[in-house]
Amino acid sequence: MAKTKKEQLDDTLTALMQVGQIKACGIVSKEGLLINSRTPPDVDARIFSALCSTIMGAAEAASGQMATGGVSQVSVKTDKGTIVLMPAGVKAILTALTEPEAQLGLILVEMESIAQEVNQVMGESK
Repeated sequence: MAKTKKEQLDDTLTALMQVGQIKACGIVSKEGLLINSRTPPDVDARIFSALCSTIMGAAEAASGQMATGGVSQVSVKTDKGTIVLMPAGVKAILTALTEPEAQLGLILVEMESIAQEVNQVMGESK
């Protein structure tokens, strides 16, 4: 029996969490709606989703104004980690919150691959 889209997206987030040094991750619609997430209990995933969408929208607007091309990633470094946002096709944004000393290179490579998987799942007509 074929997996549902939800099951497929669950699998992609599970794979991202297995990279290590990631405290939370999620898939957000471009409109800011939560599609799926892995977040600790103290994080309101719906609010986080809306804020991530806003950050990505601002980055895309700035990029458009500066004529620098499409946004391939946004990262926000904080005292307690880094928030990484990456487009996952035209419908979704892949998000991750890393540990403060995380190996961002490895995480970004894995996120690129997983963002492609999310795009394929979201693009299916099932």
